[in-house]
Amino acid sequence: MSAVKADYYELLGVPKEADADAIKKAFHTAARDVHPDVSDSPDAESRFRELAEAYSVLSKPASRLLYDRFGYRGRGNSGFQEALWDARQRAPRGESIHLGLDLRYFEAGEGASRMVTYQAARICVACGGRGMTGKPDPDCPACGGMGRRSHVSDLGTARFLRVEPCPTCGGEVCPECGGTGREFAERRLRIRVPAGIEDGAQLRVSGEGDVGERGGAPGDLLLDVAVQPEPRDPRLVRYLAFVLFVSAVALLIAYALVH
Repeated sequence: MSAVKADYYELLGVPKEADADAIKKAFHTAARDVHPDVSDSPDAESRFRELAEAYSVLSKPASRLLYDRFGYRGRGNSGFQEALWDARQRAPRGESIHLGLDLRYFEAGEGASRMVTYQAARICVACGGRGMTGKPDPDCPACGGMGRRSHVSDLGTARFLRVEPCPTCGGEVCPECGGTGREFAERRLRIRVPAGIEDGAQLRVSGEGDVGERGGAPGDLLLDVAVQPEPRDPRLVRYLAFVLFVSAVALLIAYALVH
């Protein structure tokens, strides 16, 4: 890996305003071309690692938010890395979303592909997930470039977290999201149902739940499977009864002939 790294967005070939789906698609396309198993290039492995690192950061709301502020500055000992760790400790993880998934009997047996539509929290477009408007100072000693400060109040039986704009570098609560750093929107997702799934099973799709407040990691999408009973076709029942009757008559005739 080169000493001077390229911008993560440039590595993946996407603009800085690209959404999560575009980043994921770009990573898979680029990684497929430079994967060490398919590429003969001597630097294929290092290029693949760079792409994987870029995707690892940009695919997570919290780390992407901090990368957009800090870039590569100070990585290794401070700056991006310490701010990322601090944000992961403080920002709450998003909620998991529960949905029901009804399957017909043959779909459960053979497997299926379903498109599900649901409401989920995403990063607020207006503030980029910060919860604050204005541009924070990345060198601000008071907030570390976050643009806000958190205060924990211990009331004995409960602890409360209060977030407010940094008094040193300014900023105001985002009017669009009320400071949560997220907004709700419709999401469409194609689900692959494995063959042989049973009634009452639960499918988990990691990272497809609500995005956490103020850049917190997303929750999961949980699908509770309900399989319809095996169909009872009257024609099939009559046919099976007829087959059993003919078989019984044939056995009786054979028995009579033998004896």
